[in-house]
Formats: sequence, structure tokens, C-alpha cells
Amino acid sequence: MPRTPKAASGSQSLERGLDVLEVVEAEGGDIGVREIARRLELSPTIVQRMVTSLARRGYVDRNAETARYRLGYRALALGANSKHGSDYIGTARRELELLARGQSLNGFISVLHGGRAVYLLAVQAEGPVAIKVAPGSEMPLHSTAAGKVLLAALSDAEARKLLGHGKLAAITPHTITDPVAVVASLAKVRKQGFATVAEENIRGVLSVGAPIRDRTGKVLAALSVAFPKYLDASQTLQTVTPLVVEAAQRVSRAVGGATS
Repeated sequence: MPRTPKAASGSQSLERGLDVLEVVEAEGGDIGVREIARRLELSPTIVQRMVTSLARRGYVDRNAETARYRLGYRALALGANSKHGSDYIGTARRELELLARGQSLNGFISVLHGGRAVYLLAVQAEGPVAIKVAPGSEMPLHSTAAGKVLLAALSDAEARKLLGHGKLAAITPHTITDPVAVVASLAKVRKQGFATVAEENIRGVLSVGAPIRDRTGKVLAALSVAFPKYLDASQTLQTVTPLVVEAAQRVSRAVGGATS
């Protein structure tokens, strides 16, 4: 049966939207509407409509300063699940929800993409202190437990390149701002299989992160939690770390990955 013009139009819009998404993904960084339009041989007006719709759904992100676009958290999450053959984000969400309900821990899943650390998933604890993070937002590599886990998955040379050679941002008085010192600390993260942060990113907040690995041992993502330092005396880096490591290992096993 021949398709109606309306159906054909709908199909064309979908195809164009997927084409735009593929161009953004292939760029591996920020790209402008006019450049996307040039590559696809479409008008900038059509492309702008497409990226606006994709941004609204979280498949691309718009850089407010440059008005350029990059792959969004929802596309990254879909790619992670597709690439590794199972619902890795769904499994991670269940683990974070258990930590939030049972331990009042704010939990996150983060990945390294295009040289930046991005939150794919955030689950807030129902407690007096909620650490709000929007999926798709970026996080510092040098001052967060998840960032240090992701850096530790790289060689020292690769990590140093990402951090740069200048002084790093002092987010709190406890932030390590020397990139040489941050890189030097990664050996311990690799050896022990987790990273901890004490008030380096938010005053009064502690954080623990551990890697999620695939079957080859490659780090796919970081699973991390954050919690207030003074709210519960029983909640310390020492007591929370095993919970985070075990949760990350369960997610790793769910995708057929290594746990050490």
C-alpha cells in the first residue's frame, strides 16, 4: 500500500533527525548548526528545528556560550546499553536506588566522553541533604571521586593531557589544584580499585567512586555516591566504600565484565 504524504513526511523527519544525531556523534565534540547543515546538505533552518527537538529530549546538549551542540546524556546512555549488549544503565539505576533508599546516599553514573566527564544518571537520596545533579551536566575530573576513577582508567600521560599543565580550579579549600599531584594519586586509585574525596568538590561532602568494567577489564563508567560529612556518625568513607565497590562490581558482572 502506498504511503500517504503525511506518513512519508514523518519518515523523512525521523531520517533527518537521525542523520543530525549521527553527525554530532561523529564529531566527537561541539559542532554548529551551519556545519551540520553543510555536511547533510540541508538548510540551517531545518537543522535548527532538528537539534532543538533533540536537545529538548536530552539527545544533544547546547553549549550556551558558543551555541554549538554535542552528544547528550540520553544518547550516551543508549549507546552504552547498545554497545555492551545489556541494560547497563538500568542495572546501575537499580543499584543507586538501593543505596539511596537503604543508606541515604546520593548516587551517580558518569562517563568520559570527548575529554569531558559527564553525568549519565543521578539518583537523589530522600534525606535532609540532597545533592542535585542534572544528567548531561559535566563534572570536574580533578575534584570528584568519579572523575578520579575515570582519570585512573587512562595512562598517566593521557590523564595529564586532559588536566592540562596549568593550575586546576580550587573549588573548595581542600581541592588539589596541582595536576602533577592529581596524576600521582591515580596509582593508588588503580591499586585499590576506588577513589575517595573529602570536601574537594563541595564543602562538608564526602564522595566515593568505583569503576564499572567490561569483560576485558576496560572501565566503562564510574559509579559514585556523595553524602554529608557530619549528618550521620556511622556514615564514613570507611563504611561507605565497600557498599560502592560492591555495587559497581554487581553492575560489572551484569554486563559480563571483570570485577577486579
